[in-house]
Amino acid sequence: MYCYVLFFLKKISAGRNKTLVSVAFLCIAYITKAQPVFMEQHAIDSLHNIIALNRQDSNQVHALYSLSRGTTLSNTNKSVELGNTGLGLARKIKFPMGELECLEALSFSYAITSSFEKGFSTAYEAINLSKKYAPVREIFGINMMGLLYQKLGDDKEALRWAQKAYYHPGIKHADNFTQWSAMFLLAQEHERQNNLDSSYQFALETLDYSKRYFPFQEDYPMLILSRVNSKLKKYDEAVSYGMQALDAAQKTKEIFFANEVENELATIFFNANKPDSTEKYASLALQGATQLKNYLVIANSSNLLSRIFEKVEPAKAYAFLKISMAANDTVTNVEKTRQVKQLEIKEGQRVADLHLAEKSVKDQLRFNTAAGLFLSVLVISIILYRNNRNKQKANLALQDKNDKIERTVSELNTAQALLLARNAENELLLKEIHHRVKNNLEVVSSLLVLQSNQIDDENTREAMLEGQNRVQSIGIVHQKLYQGTNLGAIEMKDYFINLSESILDSFGAEKRVTIECAMDNIDVDIDTAVPLGLIVNELLTNTLKYAFPAGQHGNVQIKLRRQTDGVLQLEVSDDGVGKSGMMQGTGFGGQLVALLTQQLGGFMREEVKNGTSIYFEFKPIKAA
Repeated sequence: MYCYVLFFLKKISAGRNKTLVSVAFLCIAYITKAQPVFMEQHAIDSLHNIIALNRQDSNQVHALYSLSRGTTLSNTNKSVELGNTGLGLARKIKFPMGELECLEALSFSYAITSSFEKGFSTAYEAINLSKKYAPVREIFGINMMGLLYQKLGDDKEALRWAQKAYYHPGIKHADNFTQWSAMFLLAQEHERQNNLDSSYQFALETLDYSKRYFPFQEDYPMLILSRVNSKLKKYDEAVSYGMQALDAAQKTKEIFFANEVENELATIFFNANKPDSTEKYASLALQGATQLKNYLVIANSSNLLSRIFEKVEPAKAYAFLKISMAANDTVTNVEKTRQVKQLEIKEGQRVADLHLAEKSVKDQLRFNTAAGLFLSVLVISIILYRNNRNKQKANLALQDKNDKIERTVSELNTAQALLLARNAENELLLKEIHHRVKNNLEVVSSLLVLQSNQIDDENTREAMLEGQNRVQSIGIVHQKLYQGTNLGAIEMKDYFINLSESILDSFGAEKRVTIECAMDNIDVDIDTAVPLGLIVNELLTNTLKYAFPAGQHGNVQIKLRRQTDGVLQLEVSDDGVGKSGMMQGTGFGGQLVALLTQQLGGFMREEVKNGTSIYFEFKPIKAA
């Protein structure tokens, strides 16, 4: 349809201006139904010709809107300029539908450029205007609200708006791009919040819709499907979708998106234990991200390269680690600025709501006062003059009390806003501290690796490896703290999974030993989590060293549960050769486990039966 309209436009554009205007809007009718994409030059020229007529009418508004949508991705600044010009003209000639179109174009451009205040403002205006003149187009504004919150980093709010758009009663009557945006945003947000089954279904739906209406953007849902399969450890499917997405992005010359896909492929290959492919795509991702200044990709790709070179070329690994840490610091500063900006926007919205509520209260108060005065007048005509004076005095006293109440409420709101802002600032600072501690522990771990590579004595190398694992177990605790939402507690199941993977990697035992965390999600405070992590680290280290000799395969199970009285029960068992007294000797590991158990007010017992099982019970720690 698009190619046919452009041919028809070119054929008759040599006629009079009036003919040019009418035919050009056959093209515009298509553009308003599609995502902003590349426009043919003769279509752009025709729209410019309409604008050049300067008739100050609805046709000129439509042309400005169409050019704004068409240049959103290629020249965002120009898109904003055209959208504002069209918006001003639409308001001048009182053309509500043109005003709505230009607000939609501007909200999309502001979302792309992360101009949050202007983006929220134009999206809200578009929603309110569409309710009056075109209810179905409200969905576009709702999509933009979701996109703005996603770029702001508020995934919970982004998901709420995405669901509001997708399940809108009029969604089936919306244009193709609006429907595509609703389902794609929903797939994105479910993946970002690890709702993998829902994300997978919506991504498949988006991919099918893309094949029917937007074949040039199949790569977007393919990347979501790649990430979902990677999280489910279905690495072959993840690689397949990733390769298709990369091929599509390269064909459409989407350089930034292709760089993101290369980074995702490098991560998938690393998790699938394919170092050669990891090195290839991590190197490509790092090279592209450096040119594009994409610090998130720089941090991840250089970290992957550091880890695959860690044992074979320590110096090279350390160089990549420094690149990753520098990029992480940049990302942290950007993240801090973004979070502060998010707080400012939310606080601005809250203050606006308070002002609106305050105005409503004052209006109600004025109404009540007027009603009281009117009743007083009636009473004056019926009752004595003295009663009227008493009424007036009562009204004045009531007004004085209302003024005092308003001042008190205003002071309380101000104090609450200050407390919220200080609390948010303290949370940001605490996360920054945990992040710095985790980075410093990683440097210590890397230094231990470099040092151990220079040592020939096997016992000393083994002690250095154990020390590295102990540092890593503490570092994972701080990583979970700054990545999580609860700064005072750790979710232990996820922590034990990460710790197990790290220890298996350090011993190179991923393929012969399986570690299962058979437990529910349990939150534990940091004073308990660090000793528990060190205890489990020592037990897993001893198990991998002694329970499965001569490359024997085996299984290890970790269980942690909390009783109703608050007692924590920990069990680490294996199906190895079975060896009693593994943690009761005079070695440093055994002494460390005993001291940590005593520190947590617990006791330990060992059972050798079809392997070795070690049981602990820890009494709840009372706050000082």
